Amino acid sequence: MQGKHLTQKERFYIEKRRDNGVNQSTIARELELPRSTISRELRRNTDAAFNGVYSCRRAENLARGRRQKARPDNVEPHIQDVILQALSTHLP
Repeated sequence: MQGKHLTQKERFYIEKRRDNGVNQSTIARELELPRSTISRELRRNTDAAFNGVYSCRRAENLARGRRQKARPDNVEPHIQDVILQALSTHLP
């Protein structure tokens, strides 16, 4: 199964449903997502400094930052060269 990123709309839905006391399994069913996706989202993006309250805005900013950090253009050029050279030896 191919992963996908949660949308802002989905994060907003998670926030509102959590505020209403709905559990993770129910939210996952309603969004037609694996329960693990909801669990991971809440674990990664719930701030303990705010008494464990989930914020969709904060979650979106954190996720955007993680995606940006993981981009290949953030890798130093000499590391990119090593990776490309190693990959080229495995091509048919």
